[in-house]
Amino acid sequence: MYKLYARKNAGSAAVEALLAVLNVPHEVVDVAKPATGKAPEWFYAINPRGEIPALQLPDGSVMTESAAMMIHLADAHPEAGMAPAVGTAVRAQYLRWMIYLAAAPYATDLRMYYSERYSTDPAHAEGIKAKAIIDLAQDFSVFADALGIGPFILGKALSASDIYAAMLFTWSDDMPALFSRHPNLKVLYEHVSNIAAIRKVWNRNGMP
Repeated sequence: MYKLYARKNAGSAAVEALLAVLNVPHEVVDVAKPATGKAPEWFYAINPRGEIPALQLPDGSVMTESAAMMIHLADAHPEAGMAPAVGTAVRAQYLRWMIYLAAAPYATDLRMYYSERYSTDPAHAEGIKAKAIIDLAQDFSVFADALGIGPFILGKALSASDIYAAMLFTWSDDMPALFSRHPNLKVLYEHVSNIAAIRKVWNRNGMP
């Protein structure tokens, strides 16, 4: 059984949604954030950086990094069709967008919401946040251009990358404005969030 260490509306939501789609046995352990803003002390033994999510695999080993978890899970359960076959051209694009989503909008979102973490000078926080908002718009624009008529980033086939992207759309500083600028992102989001297994996870996480 998989054990996902999660927090509501955190990066664990996409991993939880993928586990639900794969329909594999799993447990979700909610990791409450103390008033200090840091993870509970016990969690550092699981992830030394104290970051959510973390995933314990059936053999007892632990993974961190949400994109890596989703790539692994989709490959470990190929019958669900959540990732293209290794060695194919479409696989290369799948990997490209999984890593792009983690390295660009995910990272930019963190700068936007936790700007005080990115400088030793508190006076820098507002400028860091303002630049992150600009960068996030560009990050999503790049993805929207690649998506085209979609409805998914790989064309007509849903993959783990679409679930990851859909979660990140909910982290936008203005989701309605994002969808107004890029209607194709809204189409992708609606396709993903209307999947019954994913809707249950979204609801549990307080996501639209």
